[in-house]
Amino acid sequence: MRNGEIVSTVHRQAGMSGTVAPGSTFKIVTSALLLQRGIVTASTKLPCPKFTTVNGQSIHNVGFMEMPNATFRDNFAHSCNTAFINLRDRIKDDELSTFSTRYFGLNSDAWKVATGQGSVDGVVPPAHNANEKAAQMMGQGGLVMNPLTMASVVATALTGKFHQPVLERGMPVHKRSETLPPAVTKTIREMMIACATTGSAASVFQGMPGVGAKTGTAEVGDGTNGWMVAFRANIAVAVYVEGGDSGSGAAGPIVRDYLSAVTP
Repeated sequence: MRNGEIVSTVHRQAGMSGTVAPGSTFKIVTSALLLQRGIVTASTKLPCPKFTTVNGQSIHNVGFMEMPNATFRDNFAHSCNTAFINLRDRIKDDELSTFSTRYFGLNSDAWKVATGQGSVDGVVPPAHNANEKAAQMMGQGGLVMNPLTMASVVATALTGKFHQPVLERGMPVHKRSETLPPAVTKTIREMMIACATTGSAASVFQGMPGVGAKTGTAEVGDGTNGWMVAFRANIAVAVYVEGGDSGSGAAGPIVRDYLSAVTP
């Protein structure tokens, strides 16, 4: 995606109309909310424990990762679920839902007008309990996305303004979304670059400068899907691999090859 224009898509039905959990790639939106509210800054000390408990439900990080001296930037870059979950009570049950619409154009039911296709514009429902809100903090809990919506999320995080995805120039677009504060977009960009250089996507982008990324491993029944979203120059891309065991391992090589082909 470039400035809202869809440059390419593979498997149009899944790419534009898919309805799957985005996993930790959605932490871009969660982070934007936490930053915009002033709940955290990139340098806020935020421990990453192996486990956390929500109403008796024990939740652990992938690989039982632990970072006791982590900052918020570290937790984003290395995709610490427990640190994000432990911030759940700082936001209202419907706040992630309303924020997603207000700034990222999600939940708007208007995308198909501009894409000319039966695209799905993402679903971020209000959380109904603490467990659901905890799951939403890490991109689960009833959240529904596809590569098109997540590429749009990346583009919005880069520019601060939602750009309606379009297949053809001149098509009507959704213009109701508001602009993110510049300080928020700057921090999101920096944290995505940290993910690509020293975090969970570092192994994918060695020797490839100018990339920002976010990995995700979404739980689907008894299995997982591997996600990665990224940017380089003015291109935003999102890939998910059904059955992928990790974002960096399954989706990462595809993202790297694509960005290598379409960016300088």
